[in-house]
Amino acid sequence: MIKDSEIIDLGKAVFGFFFSMGTLCLLGALVTKNDWFAGAGYLLIIFGVPVNILCILGFLTYGVINTSRFKECIIAILILTANIPIAFIYTIVGLSLFD
Repeated sequence: MIKDSEIIDLGKAVFGFFFSMGTLCLLGALVTKNDWFAGAGYLLIIFGVPVNILCILGFLTYGVINTSRFKECIIAILILTANIPIAFIYTIVGLSLFD
């Protein structure tokens, strides 16, 4: 049986992974001015969006099926959606850096 805190912890872990990788790519590009970091950041967006969407859909499905866990699933979804404005800002900064 999945505990309530495990659902939120999974959402935090997925958020943390993609946030950390995005920050690493952005800081690497800012510090080194290396195109490789910009390319890696672009690939992170390409692969990260579907993974995050699948996680969101998974949490939503699990929350609908197990209504007693719906609140925790919504919290996990909200944590994951925090990556959207962060990724947008990182993209703007990255694109302005490599114009």
